[in-house]
Amino acid sequence: MYKVGHRKWDIVRWSSSTSSTCSYQSVTSDMSCSSSDPLKVPKVKRKVMERNFRISPATLRNELENNDVYNNKYLETVLLDEFLTNLVMKEYVWQLNRQDIKCFNSEVIGNIKEKLGEKLPTKISKDILINAIPAENNYLVRIGHRIPSSDFLKLWRNYDQDHSGFLEIRELQFLVRDFAQLVGEDVSEKELNLALDELMSEFDVNKDGRLELEELSHLMSVEDNFMKAFCSRQYLTRKDFDRIFAHYDTDSTGYLDKEEVMALLNDILKYHESSDAHIPVPVLKEVYKEVMKACDTNNSNTIQKCELALLLTSV
Repeated sequence: MYKVGHRKWDIVRWSSSTSSTCSYQSVTSDMSCSSSDPLKVPKVKRKVMERNFRISPATLRNELENNDVYNNKYLETVLLDEFLTNLVMKEYVWQLNRQDIKCFNSEVIGNIKEKLGEKLPTKISKDILINAIPAENNYLVRIGHRIPSSDFLKLWRNYDQDHSGFLEIRELQFLVRDFAQLVGEDVSEKELNLALDELMSEFDVNKDGRLELEELSHLMSVEDNFMKAFCSRQYLTRKDFDRIFAHYDTDSTGYLDKEEVMALLNDILKYHESSDAHIPVPVLKEVYKEVMKACDTNNSNTIQKCELALLLTSV
């Protein structure tokens, strides 16, 4: 004999809204069954519990590097769906089904369309892509960007406030906070300390509690030595001079300022020492002083294009 009475159960399922936000729906239903009306439709009460995807900085950075996004500065739109699928699967491994993946992809693509419009261009810039992906401590991924050597030295001067030739914890706090602001994140003291612990653990090679120029270069993913292509040549053409000057004149002022000159010297000295390691800041400063004495003919504290040839032959 079967007893038909009051039943209650929970059903968990995925829902996807038109706004590209996804959530679990926990559906609690009450059904009173009777032999006279066995197919009676129950009244349903829905309680929505949001599922927030979060991609770790390491996973995001690795996937960007695997797709050469840092070098190209973009991802082709035709590869976007595959990129996002691989990204979320690597983060959550076996925890997702097809609907979960579709939900994540829709959320990110929706974020991109908010910036670029419904019709996406053929290429998505790396900055738009990174901002669209829900990631933990997104500023850590930005710190991993490859940057020109001259911009790297400008950044160094900005944060090495005591001109010690090192970035200490207090100075690194400013660096991390500034990068957080670029992506619109407010970083709590706890989050800041966790981020710094992670950075120092990975990049403070000699474990002295501060970062040297060389250690910071690994954190910032500074570009390859641009001067490698020119230092081995016996003669430089006018086109070569133009390319070198344009590369190090990153702000297009028509002259090389202190950090741009130091970046050029750093690359030249690295080539002559057959090393990829950055020259220590104190050494670089001394070389800079000597070069400027010999090459800054108009005493402008800059290197003009007409002075570049003199600089290149003096080092």
